[in-house]
Amino acid sequence: MLELSDNPGVILLLGAFIIIALPTIMRRPAMLLITGFSAMRLMGMEVGDQTVLSLFGLDLTPMKFDVLSRLFLIVFHIAVTLNIIYSWGVKNATECWASLAYPAAAMGGVLAGDWITLFIWWELAALTSVFLVWQPRTRETYLAGMRYMVIQIASGVLLLGGIVILFRQSGALAIGALDLRDPSGLFNPAALMLFIAIGVKSAFPLLHNWVQDSYPKSTLGGTIILSVFTTKLAVYLMARVFAGTPELIWIGAVMTIFPIFFALIENDLRKVLSYSINNQVGFMLTGIGFGTAASMNGAVGYAFSNIIFESLLFMSVGAAMYRTGTSKATELGGLYRTMPLTLMFCLIGALSISAFPGFAGFVTKGLILDGAAEGHNFIIWLILLFASAGVLEHAGIKIPYFTFFAHDSGKRPKEAPPMMLIAMGLSAVLSVGIGLYPEPLFNLLPYQEQIADYHPYSAYHIVEQLQLLLFAVLAFALLIKFKLYPPEVPSTNLDFDWLYRVPGRALLFKIVSLIVSLWRWLWGGAQEVVTRVMARTHRTHGPEGTLARNWPVGFMALWTAVVLAVALVFLYWVA
Repeated sequence: MLELSDNPGVILLLGAFIIIALPTIMRRPAMLLITGFSAMRLMGMEVGDQTVLSLFGLDLTPMKFDVLSRLFLIVFHIAVTLNIIYSWGVKNATECWASLAYPAAAMGGVLAGDWITLFIWWELAALTSVFLVWQPRTRETYLAGMRYMVIQIASGVLLLGGIVILFRQSGALAIGALDLRDPSGLFNPAALMLFIAIGVKSAFPLLHNWVQDSYPKSTLGGTIILSVFTTKLAVYLMARVFAGTPELIWIGAVMTIFPIFFALIENDLRKVLSYSINNQVGFMLTGIGFGTAASMNGAVGYAFSNIIFESLLFMSVGAAMYRTGTSKATELGGLYRTMPLTLMFCLIGALSISAFPGFAGFVTKGLILDGAAEGHNFIIWLILLFASAGVLEHAGIKIPYFTFFAHDSGKRPKEAPPMMLIAMGLSAVLSVGIGLYPEPLFNLLPYQEQIADYHPYSAYHIVEQLQLLLFAVLAFALLIKFKLYPPEVPSTNLDFDWLYRVPGRALLFKIVSLIVSLWRWLWGGAQEVVTRVMARTHRTHGPEGTLARNWPVGFMALWTAVVLAVALVFLYWVA
């Protein structure tokens, strides 16, 4: 039986408020201690432990610990620790607070065993994360944060609506597997609303732009921590609730493809990595959609390793930005001369995200591809192969190439600060360690009976992946050689957000203009009516009005008699 005080989310949330009161120099060490204490409480939990309470006649499960939540809680603690070390030089109290409170909400959501508890943590994650978007305190980040909040609140409204309908249908609030369709084949409204709510935070296609709009605008550490928790909490819930949902296969497949093309033409390298988040989550959702033991292991295992190596890529680009003041490809290049360690760590992250043998991405992505093969879905299998090559192009090659090589920007910055190097070094060690010795990660996966038969370094897997990677490298080299690769230009690229930024904005202004015109017409009409009433009242009751003149005594006596008669009739009628 777990106590609420054992909840890592509660521990980190309380710690977030404690550090605000501490002197600046003590904040980061205190954050490490709080995270360490939370990790110790996590280590003391046993699979199957839960907390049950009754509130207002409802049976709630604020905490439910199993193998799936254990995996995500472990990697979330790793991510928090790495970010604290990486951002050691940041003393801002608000950023320190949000860097604990936001992960706390994600951890609380992972442990939630009922929908009400999940909704509370869900909304708390939205409220705390927006402070990281706002942290640079510019008009641009303020507007991006407001757009981010609109999307996150919309997700919460959908979640709450789905919870209400689900409770009306079944009277239960426990989080469990749901079928998107009822036995007749129609969509279940409760499940559909919950699916879309989680899909918003998963950055479904056409609902994805909040990632590219907000993440690159945060601080260096803020971008890293934002990249970890919201989408991965959504992946966890998809695995918990909608495993085996066929619609997820195609949604995930589309997510793996479309970001590649936008990432190739994007100039801001932090935005390139934000598109990479969409792409990587797509692989995870596809695996969850297949719903087999192999694909589920691959999806959640890939989520675990992706958090580490994607953070490493964000760290390396952030280190370059810290020293040069920019993350634009057109303003970088040639940094390998003075930042060799950052380059090495960036290459490790690039090889990991490209699923190169010997690195973290390789040992789990194969499970997702095997899931497509087991399902005999040849089209999806080809899409995933193409997307894997695209990952190498936009994240595995473009990020290190344009940051450290390409043209010589003339910048000769110092190597990254020591604490940044330590954080990147730890991430790199984990990326290589998982790739060479994946057994500890495999022991955390939910379907142990299946993973025993999986051998990532079989000849088939190695040859398949090497062929894919070598052809992708050859394609990149030829495109660069013949100047066919999309040039990096200092511009702002829009994808689906063009609809609400250009015609949507024009439509909004038109609607506002019509509302203003309607208001002015109504207000003018109301003013005219009031003016007429006041004029008529003045004519009657004013100093020279009808009622202001002298009246004959007989006339007044007559009206007095009339009033008395009316009063007598009324009293008689009432009696």
